Amino acid sequence: MRSSSGFDKLLERLVGGLLLFSVAWLTFWFAGVNPREAGVGLGAIGLAGALWAIRMWAEPSHRFLLPPVTWAVAAFFGYAAWRCHSAPVPYWALQEVFLIGVCAIAFFISLHNLHRQETSGWVVNGLLIVGLLSSAYAIVQFTQNSQKILWETQPLVYYKRFGATFVNPNHLAAFLIMLMPLALAQAFLGRGGAVQKIVAGYAALVMLGGIAVTMSRGGWLGAAAAIALFSLWLLRRPQYRIPMAALMAVLCLGTVTFLVQSEKARARIDALTASGKKDSGLFRAWIWKPAWQMATDHRLLGVGPGQFDTRFPAYRTPTTPLSPQHVHNEYLELLVEYGVVGAGLVGAGLAAFGYGLYRTSRHVERGSSDLGVKQSNRTAFFAGGVAGLGGLGVHCLFDFNLHIPAIAITASILSGILVSNTRFATERFWIKSYLPLRLAATGVLGGLLWWMIPFGITAAREDLHLKRAERRPAVDDRFFDELAQAAAFAPGNPMIAHWYGEEKRRLSWQGLPGWEKQAQEALLWLGKSARLDPFNARTRVAMGLCHQWLGDLKSASEEFESALKLGPNDVPVLNALIWNLIVRGEFARARQLVDASLKLNPWDNWEARSYAERLKTTAP
Repeated sequence: MRSSSGFDKLLERLVGGLLLFSVAWLTFWFAGVNPREAGVGLGAIGLAGALWAIRMWAEPSHRFLLPPVTWAVAAFFGYAAWRCHSAPVPYWALQEVFLIGVCAIAFFISLHNLHRQETSGWVVNGLLIVGLLSSAYAIVQFTQNSQKILWETQPLVYYKRFGATFVNPNHLAAFLIMLMPLALAQAFLGRGGAVQKIVAGYAALVMLGGIAVTMSRGGWLGAAAAIALFSLWLLRRPQYRIPMAALMAVLCLGTVTFLVQSEKARARIDALTASGKKDSGLFRAWIWKPAWQMATDHRLLGVGPGQFDTRFPAYRTPTTPLSPQHVHNEYLELLVEYGVVGAGLVGAGLAAFGYGLYRTSRHVERGSSDLGVKQSNRTAFFAGGVAGLGGLGVHCLFDFNLHIPAIAITASILSGILVSNTRFATERFWIKSYLPLRLAATGVLGGLLWWMIPFGITAAREDLHLKRAERRPAVDDRFFDELAQAAAFAPGNPMIAHWYGEEKRRLSWQGLPGWEKQAQEALLWLGKSARLDPFNARTRVAMGLCHQWLGDLKSASEEFESALKLGPNDVPVLNALIWNLIVRGEFARARQLVDASLKLNPWDNWEARSYAERLKTTAP
């Protein structure tokens, strides 16, 4: 499809610019994990969608490219939206489906608007600049041993690991894995002059340095896989074997030098299979085991979008006393939350995607193989894009990259451009934009934006009030006002109600005038949280503590017992029930639970130790 008017070309460039702006904004604003900051970047995608709709109607020659993978994308989004309605905690399901919808829109926009080499070329170059700047920032953090992420302090759990504007360094590694092979491909296969190739090669090396300083073991493995895929493509051509061997020598020398100079990198490798260390890679296996059991129990349809962390406490093993949020394996999380049906849809989509790339590979390479040495930007993007997404796929075995907006949307854009290369292999998937088809496409796109734009604005306003509450220097009336306003924007969020109720409970426990009213108000908010999320054991514990403080030991006992059923291997739950049993005089069972609590956490479980000492002086 060729643009036949200057207006159409302007719209095409504006769409490409908005997609590039979205990725840059999300990347530099903490990867888009905060709804308020992410709203601008996600809004740019919505505006790009509106411009695409205008193109459909303004350009008579506009056509739709709908290879099999596009139907798989649409089917999975529809399935996720359907499962959202039956999810036990709809709030988390809506968050998940919202991100899937944005990624689907970005994919279809890229597929239909970035297929011309001129437009896709400068968009990809813009992405490489974003990757270069992110890598440079991470390297500066490394050289200065900075624990600052912009103006925020990096969490201590990532000490001496550097992720630029990504809070979790693993996610910076995943982001750079997608882009680094594109720079390498431009250096080896692109049509640019010597200066452009040198700049592209330099960008690739800087991004490799950025991946290195994240200290992400999965990132290192993903980068190695991406380079290996690109090497397999390149080594088929004899003229590139010597340059590729030189690159490998440089990479090996750089790797050895980095490991010699970086104590943290060596420690991360040494701790890979060590138990009892916070850097141990075994904690993922500790999460995967209960996750697999969860998938087995909900084999067909899964537990629902975004429901893994909600359902995890009931499956937590004694070796996983943490709340992991995600499975740390995108493929297993897909199976857990969407079941065999959802995994089958995604598997079919990946198969169609891979087969399409295979069919296309011969055609995109023609421009660079006619005389054996002719180079092609088309070939460069195809080889680099396939290698980058392949490396990301390897890294997704160890992390939840596709739940990070900056990564997920970048992957969607690159996938859309790659799929658009199908036009070089066949014309069979082109569909003329007849009036009914344009009406249907406009209606679907408009409906999605009609839902998603207000949803995003509401999420941003909710996040604004939550951040204001977090920044309050004291738990005062203004603090509770901010939480109440956040709850008004997100009445389905169980964590806001839990936070409000827990803080009221803490105030009540101070025993100041009005403590009974505070305890009753805490119970109201905690009860709301329990209804919104019936699987949260900690909410039941807080309700039990309120009842006990009010002197209702029977209700307290019922709540603690319910909490124990929801979180059988949760140390705070056990300790709360132990306290209740001691107050009620049930010392025999209290001793049993003390032993269980200390077995689950023998190192810093001071509460259970104090109960154990107290029980020594009581009657059997």
